[in-house]
Amino acid sequence: MHLRSDLVDAYYRATRAIIKRTPLVGKNPNIISILASLIGLISAYYFMIGRSATGGMILLLSGILDTLDGTVARLGERASKFGATLDSTLDRYVEMFVFMGIAYHFKDTPMFFWASLALMGSVMVSYVRARAQSLGVQKLVGYLQRFERFMILAIAAILNPLGMQYWGSEIILELALIILAVGTNITAFQRLMIVKAEETDAAS
Repeated sequence: MHLRSDLVDAYYRATRAIIKRTPLVGKNPNIISILASLIGLISAYYFMIGRSATGGMILLLSGILDTLDGTVARLGERASKFGATLDSTLDRYVEMFVFMGIAYHFKDTPMFFWASLALMGSVMVSYVRARAQSLGVQKLVGYLQRFERFMILAIAAILNPLGMQYWGSEIILELALIILAVGTNITAFQRLMIVKAEETDAAS
């Protein structure tokens, strides 16, 4: 977890330093959130039609752009509760549409089940966090947080043509879906247990 935090912090420090030197400072961060989401929806379409590598690259672009809105908001002193809520809401929509696109692509295979399970797990990871935070529990972690889910899916999708070339199947994307299906639901359970542990500590 420390390595993850260090990498994320380093990324945002670099992003902050770069954005300070661009015209983005002072712009409406909500526009960036919306643009990132629209790009994410395009990636969902490419996943749906079986163009996984294209979908993965577009999803990667969407994710990178999505990391900029918060930094732009803070640097331009335009951070707001609405903006934060809008960003999180659009993130959920993109994630759901991407998994729906993948599920549609695999609709006639057993992978439809794994794609659906990955969608369910991703939604539940976010739901448990939101519900717990509404009750005052803030320190929620887990194996597959959004950054990990995003990277696993995007990288697997980009590499998926290699599996098709050498093994004649979409084994790379399929393995990623199984990892996400299992890992997201474990993460949701992890977060649930964190809430339980905090409640137990408070009562003791």
